[in-house]
Amino acid sequence: MRALPVFLISVFLLFVLLGVKTADAEEKTGTQDVMKELDDFQKSLSNWMKNLDTLGSQFSTLQKNVGENLAPLKEFDKTMKGLEEKLNNSISRMESIEKTASIAEVKGMLDSFGKTFDVLKKLLSDITKRVEDQEIKSAVLEKRYQEAQRPLEPIKKAIEDLNKLVTDKLGEQERKITSLEDSIKTRVASLDSTMKTFEGQTKAVSDLEMRMKKVEKAGGVSAGTATAEASSPAQLQVAMGTETVKVAEGTETAAVAKEHIPTPEEEGFKEMEDGFYIRNVNLFPFGSSSQIKGEIKNFSDRDRSIATFTIKVYNTSDMLLFTQDFSIKTFKKGEIRGFNEIISGYTPLDIARYEIMPKRRY
Repeated sequence: MRALPVFLISVFLLFVLLGVKTADAEEKTGTQDVMKELDDFQKSLSNWMKNLDTLGSQFSTLQKNVGENLAPLKEFDKTMKGLEEKLNNSISRMESIEKTASIAEVKGMLDSFGKTFDVLKKLLSDITKRVEDQEIKSAVLEKRYQEAQRPLEPIKKAIEDLNKLVTDKLGEQERKITSLEDSIKTRVASLDSTMKTFEGQTKAVSDLEMRMKKVEKAGGVSAGTATAEASSPAQLQVAMGTETVKVAEGTETAAVAKEHIPTPEEEGFKEMEDGFYIRNVNLFPFGSSSQIKGEIKNFSDRDRSIATFTIKVYNTSDMLLFTQDFSIKTFKKGEIRGFNEIISGYTPLDIARYEIMPKRRY
């Protein structure tokens, strides 16, 4: 870089010397003035040289800075080349897309996708509506289930009709029993009358025997007469036998009527409520749940069209774990019916005690 200023200075001095020689040829008289001007020029030239050196050093610094600044530019150039390659690839892909499908086809594809999306939106809306309908149905079913836990009006009416029918039958039975009691009283009165007649006949026979004894003592009666008269007590004895049989038959009937009827406790039952008794209750494992079995007897005074019972299960802390209702239909008076229910979610180890009671009617 320093050679360039020296070259420029040399060229400049050559032109100056040529100019000086030309000036000497033209004007010899102005030599001194020229020399003075030459000295001034040399001083100025030396200042220029210094300035040129300073300028060269600054130019070197500038070149160094430019070289340092060119390094990021080279990296940027590489980056630009990479972007250009990617752009070319994108352009080539776009050209291939343009070759394979026109704008109308792309628009058709977009319209088809839009229609498909609308169908999906509609299906999603339908599914949402169905879910809401299912929730409403579940709520309605839950409400109906809760209402079904209570006795319904038709069932209550049927029970009332059945109760009325049973009451009428009981009234009819009471009338029959009353008439039977009247008949028994009549037969007892007739029996009393017969007994009185028998006692009168017995007294007459006694009197007759006493008279026969008197006659025998007196000796005024023949054997044939005595025999004939003695036949009359035999006839009375036959009559007595007939009445005795009747009395015996009445006694036997009374004995049969007083035959012992075993109580529910003697049959192994335990009293519940409302005239129901229970026995042979056992708890068995059933997978991850339990199974409870037993027998219930209707010892009430009427038949039941539907008898509802409640099972309550407690743990060792006497906390209620499980409640379940079950029903027995057409439960007649004096009948024994079995039950078999599943206690879901609790094994026999989880159950400390349980209760089975008739469900009260509202």
